[in-house]
Amino acid sequence: MQEYTSEYDPASPVREVGIKIDFLGDYEGMSLGTGDVISMELTESLDVTCDSFPSRSLKLKAIDSLGLSFASEKTDYVGARFEVLIGINGEYISVGKYYIDEIDTGDLGLTVEIEASDRVKTYMDKYMTGLYSSSSVSMSFLLTYASGALYGLDVYCDDTTLDYTVCPNMLTTLDSQRNCLLTLAQAAGFASVWVARDGTVHFERIAGRTGYSATISPDEILEYSGLKLGDHVDYIEITGENSEGEFVSSSGKYTQGCLAEYLENDFIDSALAMFIAELYFASQNQRFELTLKTRCNPALEPGDRVLVLKPDGSEVGEFTLTSQTIHFDSDGLWSKLKLNAPSPTDD
Repeated sequence: MQEYTSEYDPASPVREVGIKIDFLGDYEGMSLGTGDVISMELTESLDVTCDSFPSRSLKLKAIDSLGLSFASEKTDYVGARFEVLIGINGEYISVGKYYIDEIDTGDLGLTVEIEASDRVKTYMDKYMTGLYSSSSVSMSFLLTYASGALYGLDVYCDDTTLDYTVCPNMLTTLDSQRNCLLTLAQAAGFASVWVARDGTVHFERIAGRTGYSATISPDEILEYSGLKLGDHVDYIEITGENSEGEFVSSSGKYTQGCLAEYLENDFIDSALAMFIAELYFASQNQRFELTLKTRCNPALEPGDRVLVLKPDGSEVGEFTLTSQTIHFDSDGLWSKLKLNAPSPTDD
């Protein structure tokens, strides 16, 4: 959750909202403002089950006051980096840095449509991931001597994830960086992996957290979509093969017709395979989902723990924010939030 001053109030009934698109690097000094932006849809998320590594993405339509539609040999804006800031009553908060993937215009440059995403999706595709070692090493060691898919990245790991050991001698396959980082996160105790707003790749164990740092009040909520309870997974099985040999580990009870999940991950330290299987089972059963349409508090971001209140002020419960889509359009500034919590029936 980003910091803001005591005067900042996302639930204020009177709000003056604004957008800034500030270009960085070679194009520093160029910017688009609220008067230029026609619509914006910005999505940031993480996967609490660690089955995927979601991308940060942005779709923007704006008056082309900068001439972005007219690329030349010297000014090809595809690949340009920019930062998005959202203002409420004069206080601006960064909601992420992005790289332009595609620029399109259908009206001779009067307006421009931009699609952009995080650096892992945009700039890093095929990587030989090797750090050669004859034995398993800790994540903290792997980050100290970063190579392959970790090379050149700013990485944050929580303390729990840093202590896990993985088999880096298996990180030698030509694959996309995103797949390599996801597999590494699974091997490191099923940490969720995502790109934060500042471009840092986060590895954090999200499932099972308690407490909260922010409250979403009825004044901020435009629409409750109700609680959804996902399917309970009865059995999971993990297999892999590395320099320590083949392994098979499972968690839960297998019966004919049960809901089962299977995963192959060669990066797992075989000595931890049983424990990793139990963590995978727990993350698969993080089953409560709550969807809210809110007036948008840009200080909230994926990974934050929040307390949600009902219209009468009583508590819905504590949740982890797993996905946020921020919209700026003719309806103003608003967000669609997806929140996650374990089911009490899985205790």
